[in-house]
Amino acid sequence: MSTVRDPIAVVLVANTSDRAAALRTSLERADDRLAVEPVATVDAALEILRDSPVDCVVAIGRPAEPTGLPAVEAVRDRHPALPIVFCPDAALDASGVAEAFDAGATDVARASTDSDRAPVLVRRISNAVASARAVAEAERQRDRLEGFVHGVSHDLRNPLNVAQGQLEMARSEGDLEHVDTAASAVDRTLELIADLLTLAKQGERPGELEPVELSAVAEECWANVATGDATLVVDTDRRILAERGRLKRLLENLFRNSVEHGSTGSRTESGDSVEHGSTSSRVEPGDAVDHGRDDATVVVGDISPMYTTTRAGAVLPSGFFVEDDGPGIPEDERDRVFDVGYTTDRDGTGFGLNIVSEVASAHGWEVAVLDGSRGGARFEITGVERED
Repeated sequence: MSTVRDPIAVVLVANTSDRAAALRTSLERADDRLAVEPVATVDAALEILRDSPVDCVVAIGRPAEPTGLPAVEAVRDRHPALPIVFCPDAALDASGVAEAFDAGATDVARASTDSDRAPVLVRRISNAVASARAVAEAERQRDRLEGFVHGVSHDLRNPLNVAQGQLEMARSEGDLEHVDTAASAVDRTLELIADLLTLAKQGERPGELEPVELSAVAEECWANVATGDATLVVDTDRRILAERGRLKRLLENLFRNSVEHGSTGSRTESGDSVEHGSTSSRVEPGDAVDHGRDDATVVVGDISPMYTTTRAGAVLPSGFFVEDDGPGIPEDERDRVFDVGYTTDRDGTGFGLNIVSEVASAHGWEVAVLDGSRGGARFEITGVERED
């Protein structure tokens, strides 16, 4: 099992505070990827797990002690997929090791403050985290594949059926107008295929991340999107770590979504009032925008880290937001706007916001939609690493 290169957040539950502090020091010295938070009780550990992202729990003590197997069981009950390394105070026989695994331990290892032995425990922690992350990534990719297949089978079938029917009518009636309709359906199919291929690529894990000046990329993306008389306000000087190309795709899709749907609710489709939704319809630079309000305002800004009261130094995820002043997205629609194929635009493919979600997920970010400060839609991207 290969180890992981990313930072590893560890909660260390130990039976004595002195031992926990010493082990924390030895582990962090052995590998600077580890950030170890020592606690004396399982309740304190569970509180951190509730409020902060944690990659692994290390429980130290005799099997019957509160910081031993009871701690393993309590954590496993609430966090079924979290790696837990149990470090008994004394060597266990085969039945003792089996009992630890039955309690929910991912691995069993000896804990020592000896600098020569600390790397052994570090490897066990790293391997457990790498395995958990690999499983999580496999599940994510499986879910992506299911959504991709659903999108292909559902969204391509409709225009192809239209094209087939129109061509049959053209043959039987000799009316070339049916051929024009069929050609439009084929164009629609090609557009869907292009967006589906884009969607498939965006969810792949990026390679090396690079420092990117968010304001400069936002301005560049705004120039690539048909925005009419809409205004972009950039209120950030942050440099973030990202794959530049995919970050551009995320911002461009959010900008299109805000501009094309940032209306006062007067836009209609087939006579019906239309609410905010997603679209990835292809709009080339210089094209007229025929949706939304021409004077819409879109703001890009920072989400500053917020310090929690649960433990010193803990912060809630930071990142950036894209916000418009349109009608917003109804609360009961927000869970669906990132789904493949979701759109309220008859001409949209329904992949725009799903691509946003895929880019964020591939980077390890979270994306959510909320009410904007001016009543519009606010998309928050959090968990973004900054270059300080």
